[in-house]
Amino acid sequence: MMPILAAWCVGAAHVAHAAPLDLMTVVDQAVGHDADLAAAEAGYEAAKQAVPIARAALLPRLDGGWGRGYNRIANQGYVPVSYWQSGWTVSLSQPLFDWARWSSYKQADFTEAHGAVAYASAQQDTILRAAQAYFDELAAEDELKRANDYQAAIGQQLDELNRRRAAGDATLIDLREADAIGQQAQLQQLDATSALNLKQQALALVTGQPFTPLARLADTPVRPRLDPADVDSWVGQATTQGYAVQLKQLDWQIAKLDVSKARAAHYPVVNLQAGYTPAGAASGYARPTTTTTAMLTVTIPLFAGGEIQARLRESYAQRDQAQDAVDSAARQAGASARDAYTRFTAGLTRVDLLGRLTQTSRDALAATRIGYRVGSRTSTDVLRATDTLYTNQRDLLRARYDTILALLQLKAQTAALNIDEVAAVNSQLAIAAAGTSAPASQSGNSGTVSVKPKK
Repeated sequence: MMPILAAWCVGAAHVAHAAPLDLMTVVDQAVGHDADLAAAEAGYEAAKQAVPIARAALLPRLDGGWGRGYNRIANQGYVPVSYWQSGWTVSLSQPLFDWARWSSYKQADFTEAHGAVAYASAQQDTILRAAQAYFDELAAEDELKRANDYQAAIGQQLDELNRRRAAGDATLIDLREADAIGQQAQLQQLDATSALNLKQQALALVTGQPFTPLARLADTPVRPRLDPADVDSWVGQATTQGYAVQLKQLDWQIAKLDVSKARAAHYPVVNLQAGYTPAGAASGYARPTTTTTAMLTVTIPLFAGGEIQARLRESYAQRDQAQDAVDSAARQAGASARDAYTRFTAGLTRVDLLGRLTQTSRDALAATRIGYRVGSRTSTDVLRATDTLYTNQRDLLRARYDTILALLQLKAQTAALNIDEVAAVNSQLAIAAAGTSAPASQSGNSGTVSVKPKK
């Protein structure tokens, strides 16, 4: 039992002293673990084969074969003759005009591009999921620390009330109110603990690794600044270059070529065919024979029961459907980019205001405590001021995380989010390797970093 306990203690110590993970490391782990991303990569590898497959349909086809057959000839008035004969054959075919195959060849380029864009989009989705899980875990840590600190502050206030009660300076009502607030603080502490466990599990699910303490934001964060600071520029880029829009545009290009393929059913198909078949001598009956053929074939559709027209109408409808999907995706991408831009800019303002509000709340709590000691404030006033301070501290940190996520989401809407961009944001945010330390200082002051959209 002792060796097991010792091993457990060593493992726990190792976890406790493990280097905190920054955002870049978490994203790297998520990229290597995400099954959806692996599926998208496999889909891209499959899409790469569309061009070779379509090209092969336009190139000459050479086939060879060998056979051995049994023949029996029976003519009236003659003795039936049976014999074996063997031979081999070589055939060559070359399409000279087949518009459907040419359309498929053109379509293959768009199919490959579709796979590439889908893979890039899946990478972005993985990055966003990792970032969301990362900052959700930090926010849960902050909430638990707020709940713990609030609970400790309530406990101190209760101790002071008990001393005052013993001295006759506090009433039973004051004690009951403080006790009720203390029970509420315990409930908040329990909820925060459960929420943190869930967020850590969610992060482990994203990364595929056991939870490791995360690096926290520095006390003085670098403040990103968008350049250009014009929402229309970002919206315009999202409506034309966003991955969701690109995928729908490629679907539309593929649908247009489906129309061309359906129309090709009205056109003739011209093929060149050649064959060479030397047959061995028949056993005791025939001499060796050699057959050489060359043929130009032209196939013209005459009647197909209305199938050709039906398929053509179907392809027209699917092309129109794809065009409508492009318009819808562009509008949605523009709206999402505008929303992310608004949340980012509003988040910067919110961080500044909450920074000042937190400092004001801290000063107000100090003044309320002084007032309580001199008798101008009640214990309830102190408890409320304490709750206001810790709530503002939590909201400030949450606003910082939400602002970072809004920036990443805005870049994703414009197809500008990738591993390199995450590394840049990771360094610009000046993440401090503080492990599971206390939440960062509540100061609203920050530096400025310019972030430009990709051209």
